[in-house]
Amino acid sequence: MIASTDNSDDLWPPIIEDLPEVDLAMESLHGRMLVSGEFRILLMYAESEVVVPTHHHGAQWGMVLAGSMELTIGDDTQTYHRGDTHYIPPHVDHGAVLHAGWRGLYLFKSKDA
Repeated sequence: MIASTDNSDDLWPPIIEDLPEVDLAMESLHGRMLVSGEFRILLMYAESEVVVPTHHHGAQWGMVLAGSMELTIGDDTQTYHRGDTHYIPPHVDHGAVLHAGWRGLYLFKSKDA
């Protein structure tokens, strides 16, 4: 049987808590990262609402694991909820509003960053 963490007080299961923390330079936004070759996998959590300013970098793919967010990619803004995925092409401006309790999983290709 596989245990779910949906109703748990723990933010992440131990296997994720064992990943190194990463400084995301935004108050109340926390992350843990796995680096493998050219790829980075980042798991993030917003303690309270976080406004991510418009920025750009290499390609990224993401999935909302809990909560919701408004994501603006270029001139298009959409709301994403648990289970929704999105792709941001390399060097396209994007920004977001992450609501309290939001959790996300992101894949970046390091050479594109």
